[in-house]
Amino acid sequence: MRVDVVSGMSAGVLVMFAIMVSSAATLGAHGSKDVQTAAEAARALEPIAGRFASVLFAAGIVGTGPLAIPTLAGSAAYALAETFGWREGLGRRPKEAPGFYGVLGAAIGIGLGLNFVGIDPIRALYVSAILNGLAAPPLILLMLILSRSRGAEPRSAWLSDGLMVIALLVMSASAAVYLIGSFVG
Repeated sequence: MRVDVVSGMSAGVLVMFAIMVSSAATLGAHGSKDVQTAAEAARALEPIAGRFASVLFAAGIVGTGPLAIPTLAGSAAYALAETFGWREGLGRRPKEAPGFYGVLGAAIGIGLGLNFVGIDPIRALYVSAILNGLAAPPLILLMLILSRSRGAEPRSAWLSDGLMVIALLVMSASAAVYLIGSFVG
């Protein structure tokens, strides 16, 4: 399980870093800072990919989708199953864990349904990133408190606590800067 988590998170961070670098190289270098649609994002790749920009963008979306969909739907299913004490796990049959598989199916269905109700995927990603950024500081603080509580076994190590404090400070500062910029600008 540890190898699975570390390899999955490492791959996710590498993909995120590649997206940030390619976005900076294409969007920032050519003055485009306000991308509102998937078509605009694909056009932003034209300086690097030329006439194959839309194919490259589509390949990227198709390639990351199979990575993201099961992870996001699965994390929602595991979180709700843990919260409500349901049986869980992909190693179980759907009859053995109906709540878990119900949430998994509903999350995938909702994600697919967004395509048919006119929600712009780029805007949805933008809004979800903002919401995640605003929700992260209190969740990190809660994790830090729980990991240091007397009942936690095993208790977190000082290195883990230190990294969590750094993450808490960076995420809090980022959220504050965003909120201040939103109200001032």
